[in-house]
Amino acid sequence: MSAVTQPVSSRPILRATRCVLRVLIAALFLFAAVTKLFDPSSFAQQIANYQLTPWPATAALSVFLPALELCVGICLLLGRWESGALVWVAILLAIFSGALLSAIVRGLSIDCGCFGRSVENTGTLWPLIRNLALLAVTGFLWFSRKNK
Repeated sequence: MSAVTQPVSSRPILRATRCVLRVLIAALFLFAAVTKLFDPSSFAQQIANYQLTPWPATAALSVFLPALELCVGICLLLGRWESGALVWVAILLAIFSGALLSAIVRGLSIDCGCFGRSVENTGTLWPLIRNLALLAVTGFLWFSRKNK
């Protein structure tokens, strides 16, 4: 059996790499969620700075997005429902990247709001690059997972 067709479980380096990357993405999403859950009004203002949603939607998103990030982070950390969690990670990163790209194109000078008020002055370009890199890692995790 070639190395390409061997299951993930029989390739320890790949298995370890997947585990480390999964835990790192989980930690990132958990950190982002917790920082925003503690201060939803500040996060709502950061969402409003993008000028993409009306205030009622912004207020709802300021609570819903961190809760979703928390669920996704927990699932990835525990290794439960990994496929579903990876799909949500990809969806969230694509939406966040679209919002960042929109802000860049419109010339908005705002913080990304990715980590609430705990990490400020990040701008929009570097977070966009980071999100695209995370999307690539998510793709790697998706395509290298065990088929169940």
